[in-house]
Amino acid sequence: MSTRRDTRTLIRTAAAALVLERTPAELTVKQVAEAAGVFPNQVTHHFGSKDQLYVAAAFSRFLRDTSRLPRAVRSARTTDAFAAAITRTALTMPSLDSVVSSLALARNNPALQDVVSGYLRLLLSRSERFLEAETTTRGWGTAHGVRSSAKTFWTSIFGSALAHGAGFAGASDDIEIAAGLALTTS
Repeated sequence: MSTRRDTRTLIRTAAAALVLERTPAELTVKQVAEAAGVFPNQVTHHFGSKDQLYVAAAFSRFLRDTSRLPRAVRSARTTDAFAAAITRTALTMPSLDSVVSSLALARNNPALQDVVSGYLRLLLSRSERFLEAETTTRGWGTAHGVRSSAKTFWTSIFGSALAHGAGFAGASDDIEIAAGLALTTS
């Protein structure tokens, strides 16, 4: 017999795989329930709404995908190489589009705004710690502070993905945003 937490995790894990292939409008509670091996009412019981589940699944996947960033910059020896590597990696994370869709879902939905804000705070907190450790270890600095640099970076990444999804010419990684990180050598 699975516990409440196990069921919630099972549902979120199944949904996290589905959000890579589906927009919020395309994803159904029935699809998630079938993928998780649970009843549809269990999905809404644990997450409240399909949109809340989409946000939770998208950010769960996205936060997991950010574990690629340290590996991507490991061999970077200059601030420019670091910024280019981290930008390229972030822009090609499979879950980026689903997170941008989650941001759009929350735009006029106060209940979702609270959920998204929590995930964004977690993302920024992790990013600040990562950037602080990297700049300290490498003897670098940031032009506007670690907190501001992390916020600017993710805002640029999300904006780039949104512009690309809206038909902006070129691939999302063609959009020059690496300079937004504004790293400096000490």
